[in-house]
Amino acid sequence: MKKLIITSLLFMAFMPFSYAQNLEQKAKSGNLQAMYLLADEYYSGVGRLQNKATALTWFEKAAKQNHIESIYRTALMYDKGIATKQDLRRAFNYYLTAAEKGHFLSQGIVAQKLEKGEGVRKSDARAYLWYRVCAERNEPLACRKMGDYYKDGRVIEKDHAQAKYWYEKAIEEKDTISPCALAYLYVIDQGLQPSYEKAKKLNEKPLKDKIPLAYFVEGIIDYKDNANKDQQKYKKAFANFSNASLLGIKEADYYLAMMYYNGEGTDKNVRFALEKMETLPKEYDNEIGYILGKAYLYGEDVEKDATKAITFLERSANNDNKEAALLLYDIYKTPIEVKKNMKEAKKWKQKADKM
Repeated sequence: MKKLIITSLLFMAFMPFSYAQNLEQKAKSGNLQAMYLLADEYYSGVGRLQNKATALTWFEKAAKQNHIESIYRTALMYDKGIATKQDLRRAFNYYLTAAEKGHFLSQGIVAQKLEKGEGVRKSDARAYLWYRVCAERNEPLACRKMGDYYKDGRVIEKDHAQAKYWYEKAIEEKDTISPCALAYLYVIDQGLQPSYEKAKKLNEKPLKDKIPLAYFVEGIIDYKDNANKDQQKYKKAFANFSNASLLGIKEADYYLAMMYYNGEGTDKNVRFALEKMETLPKEYDNEIGYILGKAYLYGEDVEKDATKAITFLERSANNDNKEAALLLYDIYKTPIEVKKNMKEAKKWKQKADKM
């Protein structure tokens, strides 16, 4: 009996070694699944001594023979610089190969990298197509991204009803950011019937979880749902916009600039407001360009600068601000701070008349 037990123990001890040796032989003879399993063992250190460089060698060998999971694992190692120099371009190419072969996780990664321009030229159009593939199987992030595309009118025509549809799908799939993204649609008064009540309810948990977008949405609610211009409400809005800005929501800077400019919820500081306005993206040119143009034209809290004034006013007028176009007409006709130029004056008057 004792001899039988010893024999059994020796056999059991020999089995892992035998399996490992057999696996390596199969891998070396070209068995793709064996290559993958061998690479995985070297990567994890389970079944043999950990050696991630060797793991990459075997993953890449299998990847070059179209083993899908190996393609993904190779991409991941180049992406993160694991046991090799980080190579984002090579990583993207492997992710793309896996995505095209139907690897779900790689499809989502390809979409994100195309959107960000990591390892590949940035392309919203290509990113949208991959997000669409992922969204059709109800992946939460992809559903939210579809909502973003429809909300912003990137690649596809702006459609807030469709944005709402995709945000609601993302919410169903437990996406944590989509509730405040949907809340945003209810406060911007573009396409959906505004509802501060719905927005407030949707934004409640994301705000509790300190999601950056939630601070921004809450700031808009406090700022806009304030018919009596209550300074306490403005102070809450200012605090929420400040938090959102610190957390990377650049759109909050527009509201902060306007609140400094008007003295809403904070001390009025026109000079600081104007400095902040100059950092805003061109999408705000309609209103902000006009404010900055007038400030530089008349020297309101900044030194007069006719060149800057005209630049900002032109940006505003070219974004359909009629007052900016009429002011440019006056500048060239009167003239104000520049030489008289009736040709320019006529051009801006005609533009204003068409608005």
